[in-house]
Amino acid sequence: MAKIKNRYTWKIGEEDEPIIDSHSLIKLEIIEEYLEIYLKTLTQHRHMKELKLTIIDGFSGGGIYRFENRKVEGSPLIVLKTINKSKIEINFGREQKKLKPINFNIKSIFIEKNRDTFDFLIKTLKDRNLDSNPIKTIHGKFQNNIDNIIKLIKKDSKRKNSPERAIFILDQYGYSDASIVEVNKIFRNLNNAEVILTFSVDALIDYLSERTIPILNKTMAFTKQDIEYLFDTKKDNDKNRKLLQYIFYKAIVTKVGAKFYTPFFIKSDKTHRAYWLFHFSSHSKARDEMIKLHWNKENTFKHYGRAGLNMLGYDSNCNNSLFAFDSLAKQESINSLEKEIPKIIYSYEDGVVFENLKNDILNFTPATIDMIKESLENEIHYNDIIISSKDDNIRKKSSTIKNDDIIKAKKYRQKGLF
Repeated sequence: MAKIKNRYTWKIGEEDEPIIDSHSLIKLEIIEEYLEIYLKTLTQHRHMKELKLTIIDGFSGGGIYRFENRKVEGSPLIVLKTINKSKIEINFGREQKKLKPINFNIKSIFIEKNRDTFDFLIKTLKDRNLDSNPIKTIHGKFQNNIDNIIKLIKKDSKRKNSPERAIFILDQYGYSDASIVEVNKIFRNLNNAEVILTFSVDALIDYLSERTIPILNKTMAFTKQDIEYLFDTKKDNDKNRKLLQYIFYKAIVTKVGAKFYTPFFIKSDKTHRAYWLFHFSSHSKARDEMIKLHWNKENTFKHYGRAGLNMLGYDSNCNNSLFAFDSLAKQESINSLEKEIPKIIYSYEDGVVFENLKNDILNFTPATIDMIKESLENEIHYNDIIISSKDDNIRKKSSTIKNDDIIKAKKYRQKGLF
Protein backbone atom coordinates (compact mmCIF):
# COMPACT_ATOMS: atom_id res chain seq x y z
CA MET A 1 0.00 0.00 0.00
CA ALA A 2 1.39 3.41 -0.95
CA LYS A 3 2.44 5.65 1.91
CA ILE A 4 3.06 9.37 1.88
CA LYS A 5 6.36 10.05 3.62
CA ASN A 6 5.85 12.66 6.32
CA ARG A 7 8.73 15.10 6.25
CA TYR A 8 7.51 16.88 9.38
CA THR A 9 9.57 15.33 12.17
CA TRP A 10 11.07 16.94 15.28
CA LYS A 11 13.80 15.77 17.66
CA ILE A 12 15.21 17.37 20.77
CA GLY A 13 18.81 18.42 20.22
CA GLU A 14 18.52 18.86 16.47
CA GLU A 15 19.24 22.40 15.40
CA ASP A 16 16.61 22.96 12.72
CA GLU A 17 12.87 22.46 12.92
CA PRO A 18 10.93 21.25 9.86
CA ILE A 19 10.36 23.78 7.09
CA ILE A 20 6.74 24.76 6.54
CA ASP A 21 5.39 25.72 3.11
CA SER A 22 3.60 29.01 2.50
CA HIS A 23 0.29 27.31 1.73
CA SER A 24 0.45 25.56 5.12
CA LEU A 25 0.90 28.93 6.82
CA ILE A 26 -2.53 29.84 5.49
CA LYS A 27 -4.00 26.82 7.30
CA LEU A 28 -2.51 28.06 10.56
CA GLU A 29 -3.94 31.53 9.95
CA ILE A 30 -7.36 29.99 9.35
CA ILE A 31 -7.19 28.04 12.62
CA GLU A 32 -6.15 31.12 14.58
CA GLU A 33 -8.71 33.47 13.07
CA TYR A 34 -11.56 30.99 13.25
CA LEU A 35 -10.90 30.24 16.93
CA GLU A 36 -10.98 33.97 17.68
CA ILE A 37 -14.30 34.33 15.86
CA TYR A 38 -15.70 31.20 17.51
CA LEU A 39 -14.89 32.34 21.04
CA LYS A 40 -16.16 35.89 20.52
CA THR A 41 -19.36 34.69 18.86
CA LEU A 42 -20.21 32.25 21.67
CA THR A 43 -19.65 34.87 24.37
CA GLN A 44 -21.79 37.66 22.91
CA HIS A 45 -24.75 37.04 25.22
CA ARG A 46 -24.67 39.53 28.08
CA HIS A 47 -25.94 37.02 30.65
CA MET A 48 -23.45 34.29 29.80
CA LYS A 49 -21.46 33.08 32.81
CA GLU A 50 -19.29 30.23 31.52
CA LEU A 51 -17.97 28.87 28.25
CA LYS A 52 -17.11 25.18 28.29
CA LEU A 53 -15.18 23.92 25.28
CA THR A 54 -12.73 21.18 24.33
CA ILE A 55 -10.23 21.73 21.50
CA ILE A 56 -8.60 18.59 20.11
CA ASP A 57 -5.48 18.82 17.95
CA GLY A 58 -5.26 15.31 16.54
CA PHE A 59 -1.92 15.71 14.73
CA SER A 60 -0.07 18.24 16.85
CA GLY A 61 3.50 18.00 15.62
CA GLY A 62 6.31 19.58 17.61
CA GLY A 63 4.79 23.05 17.82
CA ILE A 64 7.52 24.95 15.94
CA TYR A 65 8.39 25.22 12.23
CA ARG A 66 10.80 27.26 10.16
CA PHE A 67 9.74 29.48 7.29
CA GLU A 68 12.51 31.23 5.39
CA ASN A 69 14.78 32.55 8.15
CA ARG A 70 12.33 32.68 11.02
CA LYS A 71 10.55 30.35 13.41
CA VAL A 72 6.80 29.87 13.04
CA GLU A 73 4.43 28.62 15.72
CA GLY A 74 2.47 25.46 14.97
CA SER A 75 -1.12 24.63 15.84
CA PRO A 76 -0.62 23.74 19.56
CA LEU A 77 0.96 27.12 20.31
CA ILE A 78 -1.59 28.93 18.15
CA VAL A 79 -4.48 27.23 19.96
CA LEU A 80 -3.18 28.08 23.44
CA LYS A 81 -2.15 31.64 22.62
CA THR A 82 -5.44 32.35 20.85
CA ILE A 83 -7.37 31.12 23.89
CA ASN A 84 -5.34 33.31 26.25
CA LYS A 85 -5.60 36.35 23.99
CA SER A 86 -9.36 35.93 23.48
CA LYS A 87 -10.01 35.54 27.21
CA ILE A 88 -8.36 38.90 27.91
CA GLU A 89 -10.06 40.72 25.03
CA ILE A 90 -13.53 39.29 25.70
CA ASN A 91 -13.54 39.98 29.43
CA PHE A 92 -12.02 43.43 28.93
CA GLY A 93 -14.88 44.22 26.54
CA ARG A 94 -17.41 42.96 29.06
CA GLU A 95 -15.82 45.04 31.79
CA GLN A 96 -16.23 48.14 29.61
CA LYS A 97 -19.94 47.31 29.31
CA LYS A 98 -20.17 46.68 33.08
CA LEU A 99 -20.93 42.99 32.53
CA LYS A 100 -19.67 40.13 34.68
CA PRO A 101 -16.59 38.33 33.33
CA ILE A 102 -16.98 34.92 31.74
CA ASN A 103 -15.42 31.85 33.27
CA PHE A 104 -13.55 30.13 30.44
CA ASN A 105 -13.52 26.39 30.98
CA ILE A 106 -11.49 25.41 27.92
CA LYS A 107 -9.54 22.17 27.76
CA SER A 108 -6.97 21.50 25.02
CA ILE A 109 -5.97 17.97 24.00
CA PHE A 110 -2.84 17.50 21.90
CA ILE A 111 -2.18 14.13 20.26
CA GLU A 112 1.04 13.11 18.54
CA LYS A 113 2.01 9.58 17.51
CA ASN A 114 5.77 10.03 16.93
CA ARG A 115 7.74 9.66 20.19
CA ASP A 116 10.52 12.12 19.31
CA THR A 117 8.01 14.67 18.06
CA PHE A 118 5.85 14.22 21.16
CA ASP A 119 8.84 14.82 23.44
CA PHE A 120 9.74 17.92 21.41
CA LEU A 121 6.17 19.21 21.83
CA ILE A 122 6.28 18.74 25.62
CA LYS A 123 9.55 20.68 25.75
CA THR A 124 8.14 23.42 23.48
CA LEU A 125 5.12 23.92 25.76
CA LYS A 126 7.27 23.94 28.88
CA ASP A 127 9.86 26.37 27.47
CA ARG A 128 7.08 28.86 26.73
CA ASN A 129 5.29 28.37 30.06
CA LEU A 130 2.24 27.05 28.24
CA ASP A 131 2.22 23.71 30.03
CA SER A 132 0.37 25.31 32.97
CA ASN A 133 -2.76 25.67 30.82
CA PRO A 134 -5.58 23.10 31.25
CA ILE A 135 -4.14 20.76 28.62
CA LYS A 136 -3.80 17.05 28.08
CA THR A 137 -1.01 15.64 25.92
CA ILE A 138 -1.34 12.16 24.46
CA HIS A 139 1.39 10.08 22.85
CA GLY A 140 -0.50 7.91 20.41
CA LYS A 141 -2.59 7.81 17.27
CA PHE A 142 -5.70 9.95 16.87
CA GLN A 143 -7.79 7.00 15.72
CA ASN A 144 -6.83 5.02 18.84
CA ASN A 145 -7.97 7.82 21.16
CA ILE A 146 -11.11 9.20 19.53
CA ASP A 147 -13.54 6.98 21.47
CA ASN A 148 -12.11 7.97 24.87
CA ILE A 149 -12.09 11.65 23.90
CA ILE A 150 -15.76 11.53 22.89
CA LYS A 151 -16.62 9.82 26.20
CA LEU A 152 -14.66 12.46 28.12
CA ILE A 153 -16.47 15.34 26.39
CA LYS A 154 -19.87 13.76 26.94
CA LYS A 155 -19.11 13.02 30.61
CA ASP A 156 -17.89 16.57 31.31
CA SER A 157 -20.86 18.12 29.52
CA LYS A 158 -23.35 15.96 31.42
CA ARG A 159 -21.69 16.77 34.74
CA LYS A 160 -21.76 20.51 33.99
CA ASN A 161 -25.14 20.37 32.22
CA SER A 162 -23.59 22.17 29.25
CA PRO A 163 -23.54 21.66 25.45
CA GLU A 164 -21.06 19.15 24.05
CA ARG A 165 -18.92 21.83 22.42
CA ALA A 166 -15.73 20.64 20.76
CA ILE A 167 -13.47 21.68 17.89
CA PHE A 168 -11.36 18.96 16.29
CA ILE A 169 -8.31 20.13 14.32
CA LEU A 170 -7.34 17.17 12.15
CA ASP A 171 -4.45 18.44 10.04
CA GLN A 172 -3.27 15.06 8.81
CA TYR A 173 -0.39 14.87 6.36
CA GLY A 174 -2.10 12.46 3.96
CA TYR A 175 -5.60 11.07 3.71
CA SER A 176 -5.92 8.00 5.96
CA ASP A 177 -4.87 8.87 9.53
CA ALA A 178 -8.13 10.73 10.25
CA SER A 179 -10.67 8.49 8.59
CA ILE A 180 -14.02 9.70 7.36
CA VAL A 181 -15.56 6.96 9.50
CA GLU A 182 -14.05 8.55 12.63
CA VAL A 183 -15.17 12.05 11.65
CA ASN A 184 -18.69 10.68 11.19
CA LYS A 185 -18.45 9.19 14.70
CA ILE A 186 -17.79 12.68 16.07
CA PHE A 187 -21.01 14.08 14.60
CA ARG A 188 -23.05 11.05 15.59
CA ASN A 189 -22.02 11.41 19.22
CA LEU A 190 -21.44 15.12 19.91
CA ASN A 191 -24.22 17.60 19.26
CA ASN A 192 -22.09 20.75 19.07
CA ALA A 193 -18.89 19.56 17.45
CA GLU A 194 -16.94 21.15 14.61
CA VAL A 195 -14.14 19.59 12.60
CA ILE A 196 -11.37 21.19 10.55
CA LEU A 197 -9.97 18.39 8.38
CA THR A 198 -7.10 18.28 5.91
CA PHE A 199 -7.53 15.71 3.15
CA SER A 200 -4.85 15.17 0.47
CA VAL A 201 -7.14 14.32 -2.40
CA ASP A 202 -4.55 14.56 -5.18
CA ALA A 203 -2.17 12.25 -3.32
CA LEU A 204 -4.95 9.67 -3.00
CA ILE A 205 -5.73 9.96 -6.71
CA ASP A 206 -2.04 9.57 -7.59
CA TYR A 207 -1.72 6.42 -5.50
CA LEU A 208 -5.12 5.01 -6.45
CA SER A 209 -4.69 1.34 -7.28
CA GLU A 210 -5.73 -2.10 -6.12
CA ARG A 211 -3.37 -1.64 -3.17
CA THR A 212 -5.37 1.34 -1.86
CA ILE A 213 -8.64 -0.60 -1.62
CA PRO A 214 -8.12 -1.32 2.13
CA ILE A 215 -7.85 2.45 2.72
CA LEU A 216 -11.05 3.09 0.78
CA ASN A 217 -12.79 0.34 2.78
CA LYS A 218 -11.55 1.23 6.22
CA THR A 219 -11.17 5.01 6.22
CA MET A 220 -13.90 6.05 3.79
CA ALA A 221 -16.43 3.21 4.13
CA PHE A 222 -16.49 2.69 0.36
CA THR A 223 -18.58 -0.27 -0.72
CA LYS A 224 -17.54 -2.71 -3.42
CA GLN A 225 -19.81 -0.89 -5.85
CA ASP A 226 -18.29 2.48 -4.86
CA ILE A 227 -14.79 1.18 -5.55
CA GLU A 228 -15.74 -0.41 -8.88
CA TYR A 229 -17.25 2.90 -10.03
CA LEU A 230 -14.18 4.80 -8.86
CA PHE A 231 -11.74 2.55 -10.74
CA ASP A 232 -13.90 2.57 -13.86
CA THR A 233 -13.92 6.36 -13.73
CA LYS A 234 -10.15 6.55 -13.29
CA LYS A 235 -9.66 4.20 -16.24
CA ASP A 236 -11.94 6.23 -18.50
CA ASN A 237 -10.90 9.68 -17.26
CA ASP A 238 -7.35 9.28 -16.07
CA LYS A 239 -6.34 12.71 -17.33
CA ASN A 240 -9.37 14.44 -15.88
CA ARG A 241 -8.73 14.42 -12.16
CA LYS A 242 -11.45 17.01 -11.68
CA LEU A 243 -14.09 14.27 -11.94
CA LEU A 244 -12.21 12.01 -9.52
CA GLN A 245 -11.88 14.91 -7.07
CA TYR A 246 -15.62 15.45 -7.30
CA ILE A 247 -16.35 11.77 -6.59
CA PHE A 248 -14.21 11.88 -3.45
CA TYR A 249 -15.72 15.22 -2.41
CA LYS A 250 -19.27 13.88 -2.65
CA ALA A 251 -18.29 10.73 -0.78
CA ILE A 252 -16.63 12.67 2.04
CA VAL A 253 -19.41 15.20 2.70
CA THR A 254 -22.05 12.48 2.47
CA LYS A 255 -20.32 10.00 4.76
CA VAL A 256 -19.22 12.57 7.36
CA GLY A 257 -22.87 13.43 7.95
CA ALA A 258 -22.39 17.03 9.16
CA LYS A 259 -25.26 19.40 8.43
CA PHE A 260 -23.00 22.14 7.07
CA TYR A 261 -19.62 22.02 5.37
CA THR A 262 -17.15 24.20 3.53
CA PRO A 263 -14.20 22.94 1.43
CA PHE A 264 -11.08 25.07 1.03
CA PHE A 265 -9.21 23.95 -2.09
CA ILE A 266 -5.47 24.56 -1.73
CA LYS A 267 -2.75 23.78 -4.24
CA SER A 268 0.89 23.54 -3.21
CA ASP A 269 3.29 25.67 -5.25
CA LYS A 270 6.03 23.06 -4.73
CA THR A 271 4.34 19.70 -5.24
CA HIS A 272 1.46 21.06 -7.38
CA ARG A 273 -0.81 18.64 -5.55
CA ALA A 274 -4.11 19.94 -4.25
CA TYR A 275 -5.76 19.16 -0.95
CA TRP A 276 -8.93 20.17 0.85
CA LEU A 277 -9.22 21.94 4.17
CA PHE A 278 -12.75 20.97 5.16
CA HIS A 279 -14.81 22.62 7.85
CA PHE A 280 -17.75 20.58 9.16
CA SER A 281 -20.33 21.87 11.61
CA SER A 282 -23.92 21.59 12.77
CA HIS A 283 -24.82 25.29 12.59
CA SER A 284 -25.26 27.71 9.69
CA LYS A 285 -23.58 30.51 11.66
CA ALA A 286 -20.39 28.46 11.98
CA ARG A 287 -20.42 27.72 8.25
CA ASP A 288 -20.98 31.38 7.43
CA GLU A 289 -18.07 32.56 9.57
CA MET A 290 -15.77 30.04 7.92
CA ILE A 291 -16.84 30.95 4.37
CA LYS A 292 -16.11 34.60 5.21
CA LEU A 293 -12.51 33.54 5.80
CA HIS A 294 -12.45 32.21 2.22
CA TRP A 295 -13.22 35.69 1.00
CA ASN A 296 -10.83 37.38 3.45
CA LYS A 297 -8.00 35.24 2.06
CA GLU A 298 -8.67 36.47 -1.47
CA ASN A 299 -7.00 34.41 -4.23
CA THR A 300 -5.63 31.89 -1.72
CA PHE A 301 -8.52 29.41 -1.73
CA LYS A 302 -10.32 28.21 -4.82
CA HIS A 303 -12.82 25.61 -5.92
CA TYR A 304 -13.99 23.96 -9.08
CA GLY A 305 -17.52 24.87 -10.05
CA ARG A 306 -19.80 27.77 -10.63
CA ALA A 307 -20.47 30.91 -8.64
CA GLY A 308 -24.11 30.09 -7.93
CA LEU A 309 -25.69 26.93 -6.54
CA ASN A 310 -23.23 24.41 -7.93
CA MET A 311 -20.21 25.17 -5.81
CA LEU A 312 -18.38 21.91 -6.42
CA GLY A 313 -20.54 20.25 -8.99
CA TYR A 314 -19.00 18.40 -11.90
CA ASP A 315 -19.72 19.57 -15.43
CA SER A 316 -17.93 17.77 -18.27
CA ASN A 317 -18.46 20.80 -20.49
CA CYS A 318 -16.84 23.16 -18.02
CA ASN A 319 -13.18 24.02 -18.34
CA ASN A 320 -10.73 23.30 -15.55
CA SER A 321 -10.39 26.88 -14.36
CA LEU A 322 -10.75 27.50 -10.64
CA PHE A 323 -13.10 29.93 -8.96
CA ALA A 324 -11.12 32.54 -7.01
CA PHE A 325 -12.55 34.33 -3.98
CA ASP A 326 -11.93 37.86 -5.28
CA SER A 327 -14.10 40.92 -5.96
CA LEU A 328 -15.07 39.73 -9.44
CA ALA A 329 -16.06 36.32 -8.06
CA LYS A 330 -18.19 38.00 -5.41
CA GLN A 331 -20.19 39.95 -7.95
CA GLU A 332 -20.46 36.88 -10.16
CA SER A 333 -21.83 34.92 -7.19
CA ILE A 334 -24.46 37.55 -6.42
CA ASN A 335 -25.47 37.78 -10.08
CA SER A 336 -25.85 34.01 -10.35
CA LEU A 337 -27.91 33.78 -7.18
CA GLU A 338 -30.16 36.58 -8.44
CA LYS A 339 -31.27 34.21 -11.20
CA GLU A 340 -31.28 30.93 -9.27
CA ILE A 341 -32.79 31.66 -5.85
CA PRO A 342 -36.05 33.24 -7.13
CA LYS A 343 -36.81 30.02 -9.03
CA ILE A 344 -36.66 28.18 -5.70
CA ILE A 345 -38.90 30.76 -4.04
CA TYR A 346 -41.45 30.57 -6.86
CA SER A 347 -41.82 26.83 -6.27
CA TYR A 348 -43.31 27.44 -2.81
CA GLU A 349 -46.99 28.29 -3.15
CA ASP A 350 -47.31 29.39 0.49
CA GLY A 351 -43.88 30.96 0.77
CA VAL A 352 -40.72 29.80 2.52
CA VAL A 353 -39.06 30.83 5.79
CA PHE A 354 -35.74 32.53 5.04
CA GLU A 355 -33.83 30.32 7.49
CA ASN A 356 -35.09 27.19 5.73
CA LEU A 357 -34.21 28.61 2.31
CA LYS A 358 -30.78 29.67 3.51
CA ASN A 359 -29.99 26.33 5.16
CA ASP A 360 -31.07 24.40 2.06
CA ILE A 361 -28.60 26.18 -0.21
CA LEU A 362 -25.61 27.09 1.98
CA ASN A 363 -23.55 23.98 1.23
CA PHE A 364 -23.92 24.48 -2.52
CA THR A 365 -22.70 28.05 -2.90
CA PRO A 366 -19.51 29.99 -2.16
CA ALA A 367 -21.71 32.91 -1.05
CA THR A 368 -22.03 34.18 2.51
CA ILE A 369 -25.45 34.71 4.10
CA ASP A 370 -25.12 38.46 3.49
CA MET A 371 -24.43 37.78 -0.20
CA ILE A 372 -27.51 35.55 -0.38
CA LYS A 373 -29.58 38.39 1.07
CA GLU A 374 -28.04 40.90 -1.33
CA SER A 375 -28.98 38.72 -4.30
CA LEU A 376 -32.66 39.27 -3.43
CA GLU A 377 -32.42 43.08 -3.59
CA ASN A 378 -33.77 43.47 -7.14
CA GLU A 379 -36.62 41.03 -6.54
CA ILE A 380 -37.63 43.11 -3.52
CA HIS A 381 -37.25 46.41 -5.39
CA TYR A 382 -39.47 45.33 -8.28
CA ASN A 383 -41.99 43.65 -5.95
CA ASP A 384 -41.48 40.23 -7.54
CA ILE A 385 -41.20 38.78 -4.06
CA ILE A 386 -42.66 39.93 -0.74
CA ILE A 387 -40.70 39.43 2.47
CA SER A 388 -42.63 39.91 5.69
CA SER A 389 -41.73 39.56 9.36
CA LYS A 390 -43.77 37.48 11.80
CA ASP A 391 -45.64 40.65 12.80
CA ASP A 392 -46.41 41.38 9.10
CA ASN A 393 -43.91 44.18 8.54
CA ILE A 394 -42.78 44.26 4.91
CA ARG A 395 -39.04 44.31 4.32
CA LYS A 396 -37.93 47.03 1.91
CA LYS A 397 -34.23 46.19 1.98
CA SER A 398 -32.56 42.81 1.70
CA SER A 399 -30.11 43.69 4.48
CA THR A 400 -32.97 43.74 7.00
CA ILE A 401 -34.09 40.15 6.34
CA LYS A 402 -34.35 38.02 9.50
CA ASN A 403 -34.24 34.24 9.84
CA ASP A 404 -37.94 33.88 10.66
CA ASP A 405 -39.16 36.13 7.81
CA ILE A 406 -41.51 34.63 5.23
CA ILE A 407 -40.63 35.04 1.55
CA LYS A 408 -43.45 34.79 -0.96
CA ALA A 409 -43.51 35.23 -4.72
CA LYS A 410 -46.16 37.22 -6.53
CA LYS A 411 -48.89 34.94 -7.87
CA TYR A 412 -48.04 35.49 -11.52
CA ARG A 413 -44.47 34.46 -10.81
CA GLN A 414 -45.58 31.25 -9.15
CA LYS A 415 -47.63 30.34 -12.22
CA GLY A 416 -44.64 30.88 -14.48
CA LEU A 417 -46.08 33.94 -16.20
CA PHE A 418 -42.83 35.80 -16.64
